[in-house]
Amino acid sequence: CLFNPLLMLFSLMVGILGGWLIVATTGMITLSQYATGLRFAFNGYYIVYALTKMVAFSFIIVTVSALYGYSPKENSMEVGRASTRSIVAICLLILIVDLALTQLMLN
Repeated sequence: CLFNPLLMLFSLMVGILGGWLIVATTGMITLSQYATGLRFAFNGYYIVYALTKMVAFSFIIVTVSALYGYSPKENSMEVGRASTRSIVAICLLILIVDLALTQLMLN
């Protein structure tokens, strides 16, 4: 429970450092312009938004995997079918929940 927010913050930092690396290597803008753009575009609510999505997606992945994981009954082929169905359902649910959360939280 503690490591999910840390993982999200780590990924945000990797994204910022990756942007800095691209700016430093390409020279499209100066590093001070990049830093100014980061400060200008920063909105603390985006962190709350990312944490909310992380919790929702984690819940979807865990519950759907558990639901489909208990369904195979006959043989080992059913395990493969159940995992395929689980992945498809998870992808669709994440797309739907992502759309709903974005519409609710950012509009």
